[in-house]
Amino acid sequence: MRVFSIQHDRQGLSEVERISCFTEGLEERLTSHPGVEGALVLSTCNRVEVMVDGDADVASLTAALGEDLTEPPLWDLYLGEAAVHHLFRVACGLNSMVVGEREITGQLRRALADAQEAGHASLTLSIAVEEALKTSRRVANDTNIEATGRSVVSKGLSLAGISDWPGTRALVVGTGSYAGAVVAALRARGVTSIAVHSASGRADEFAASHELECADDLVAAMRASDLVVTCRGLGPLIFPQHVHPGMRFLDLSLVRDVDRSVEQMDGVRVIDLETIQGAVEEEFHGDTSRALALVDAGVAKTSARLRARVVDPAVTRLRETVMALVADEVDRLPNRPLTHEDAAYALRRLATRMLHVPSARAREAAESGRTDEYLLAMHELYGIAIDPDPDRIDTGRCPVTLASVDDLTPASRQEAS
Repeated sequence: MRVFSIQHDRQGLSEVERISCFTEGLEERLTSHPGVEGALVLSTCNRVEVMVDGDADVASLTAALGEDLTEPPLWDLYLGEAAVHHLFRVACGLNSMVVGEREITGQLRRALADAQEAGHASLTLSIAVEEALKTSRRVANDTNIEATGRSVVSKGLSLAGISDWPGTRALVVGTGSYAGAVVAALRARGVTSIAVHSASGRADEFAASHELECADDLVAAMRASDLVVTCRGLGPLIFPQHVHPGMRFLDLSLVRDVDRSVEQMDGVRVIDLETIQGAVEEEFHGDTSRALALVDAGVAKTSARLRARVVDPAVTRLRETVMALVADEVDRLPNRPLTHEDAAYALRRLATRMLHVPSARAREAAESGRTDEYLLAMHELYGIAIDPDPDRIDTGRCPVTLASVDDLTPASRQEAS
C-alpha cells in the first residue's frame, strides 16, 4: 500500500487547492495503470490523499499522478506500514489543521463508499480504511480529543482579550459551518449586539433565522465593531485600509479572510486557527497521547491482518487441492450402503494420498541435509512439535515419527515383514 499526500501544513493550502482540481477521475486512471489493484482518493479543503494498492513501481505512479499538471506535485510518500499509520492519523483527525475535528471521518467514509461502488477500492484498501474508521471511533469514545474541534470557537474568543463581553459589538463575516457556533458562543458570553455580513447573499436569511442585524456594507460594519469573527474561507477580504487601531479579529477560516499584513498594524489583534491550535494542543496533550496509543494499536493489528493476506492465494490453492482429493475419493465409494470398513478404507486412502508429497519431501530433505528446515515447516504447517535433532536422522530414525526399526516390537516386525 502506498499513500501520496499533499497536506496543508507541509505543501500549503494553495498547493492543496491546485492538486484537488485534478483529482476527478483519478481513481479510474490509476486502476487502469499496470500493477495497480485499487485506488482511493480523499480530497478535502486541507489535504489530498491518494491511496494505491498494488505492485506498480513508485516512479511510474508518480508520473501518472502528475501527467495532467504543468508542475509536478511534491508529494509526501508513505509506503507499507508507514502508509497505514498515516491513514490512521488522518482518519482520527490527528493530522488536521484543527486536531480532533470529526468532519474528516465522514469525508473518508464517503470516499471509501464511492470507490467501492465504482469498483476502484481493492480489498486491501477497504480493510485499511475500515479499520482506520474503527480506530477513529475508539479515539472519539475513549478520549476528549474530539472536544478540540468543538472548543475552537470558545478558545478563540477567550484569546481575544475582551473583558466586557456584554458591551462588545460583534460582526460575523460569513455564514459557513462555524457561523452558528460563533453566534451561540457570543450570546453565551452576554453579547447582544451581533451583526452578520455575507457576500454570497445569504446574510439576510442567516440574520433572520438567528435574530441578528444584517450588515450590507462590510467596511462600515467593521469600523462599528469591537470584534470581527470571520468564517468565510475564500481568501483575504480584509486589508489594512479597512482596519483601525483597537480592532480585534478572530479568523476561523482554513483559507484566511484577514490578510497577514493586518497583523503588523499597531493596536490590532488577529487570532487565527494556528494560534488557537497551539493553545488547544496544550490543553488536550494527555488525550492526544492516548489517541496516538490507540492509533499505534490499530495500525499493528491492521498491518498484521494485511500481511496475512499475502498467503491467501496459497491457502485457497491448498483448500482446492484437498477438496479435489476428497471429491475424488467420494466418487470411488461403492454404489451401495456403506459399511464401517468402506468408510475406514476411504479415509485411509485419502490420508495416504494427502501424506504422499510431505513424506517424499521428508526423504528429500533428509538426503540433502535440510532436516531442521523440514521439521520446522512441519511444526508451522501441522503444529507437530518435533525436536530438530539431525543425529536422529543419521541413526535411521523417521524425520516425522522419530521411530527407528529397533523401536518396533517383534510382533510389529513380523507384521511389517
